[in-house]
Amino acid sequence: MKKLPASLLKNIVLLSALVATVSNLLFKTPDRNTLLILQIVFGTAYVGFSIAEFLSQVQKASLPYDRFFYLPFNVISTKVIKLGAFLIACVVLSFSTTLIFLAGLLVSVLVSDLLIFLLRLKQKVYYISLFANYVLFSLEEERKVFASQIKTIEYRYEFFYLKLKNNKIYDIDTNRLDKRNKHLFTEKFVRWGLLNRLEFTEEAKEKLADYISDTI
Repeated sequence: MKKLPASLLKNIVLLSALVATVSNLLFKTPDRNTLLILQIVFGTAYVGFSIAEFLSQVQKASLPYDRFFYLPFNVISTKVIKLGAFLIACVVLSFSTTLIFLAGLLVSVLVSDLLIFLLRLKQKVYYISLFANYVLFSLEEERKVFASQIKTIEYRYEFFYLKLKNNKIYDIDTNRLDKRNKHLFTEKFVRWGLLNRLEFTEEAKEKLADYISDTI
């Protein structure tokens, strides 16, 4: 599981299911009975990998380090679009006797993804953590942004913008943090930036003056 993340294995399962279905349509191989068995296996594997991915996230979230629950709008919108697409595909495929097996697989994918999403919200495995030299974004996937990669930090409209040396930009919407921890996160993030000797823009220095003065 360490060599191939569960998220990648889930995509491989879906691709394999699609290939098997297309092969049945074009070449009649595998036959319908075998295809049914394969779709059940693929569906079970997808659910299994989803659960494994969730349990891994829960385990990491239980480790003793500061983390701040964080659910940006792009995570919500991406999840809604994905689930909506699966739902539409299920409805369309259900009208085809040939593709009904694939529709059944998508139903299991849709239900498992929705349940896992709700469990992630309940267990608060969407979060940001600050480590000595990097910021960890644990959202749909984990992403580390190292201090050494950051060129400047901007701050406006309660957004932090981490501008990297390769011109990529990562934003942190502090309004999407738990309201009880918003002030604490801002304080700790400013301290983290100063400890790593990162450059704040003049606008950021002005708007974060109180936090900076408390840290110095």
